[in-house]
Amino acid sequence: MELENLLNPREMALSPMPHISKLNPAKWTYDRLSEYINKFESRLNETQEIGARLVSFGPAIVLNIDDLGYHGPDIIWFDGTNEQGERVRLIQNVSQLSVMLVAVKKQHDKPRRIGFRLAEASKESLGQESDKGR
Repeated sequence: MELENLLNPREMALSPMPHISKLNPAKWTYDRLSEYINKFESRLNETQEIGARLVSFGPAIVLNIDDLGYHGPDIIWFDGTNEQGERVRLIQNVSQLSVMLVAVKKQHDKPRRIGFRLAEASKESLGQESDKGR
């Protein structure tokens, strides 16, 4: 699958930023990532699912993403598995966030699609200050 097919700039447009007085940076980042993931997943085939390549840790680490969350106002976390099948959680400050979404081989019979679930969770939490954290 060619990168141009996955990252069409017109399809990656995001919803507008809320007024700064209502802004929780972690929630806002979570909402944007959810939208990016949902749009990215819509272009994957049946043998692929969402993953992330983390390049700020020395050699690149690939993470199959199972879930995404935040702890306001400044923490974003990713749950998933690494290439060895180990469970991992990446916890990162929103000011240092740098994640490359990649298409990875599915790990189960049916590929996981988390974008729709993340978007629904984001809609449900509108107007709430609670964290999507565990």
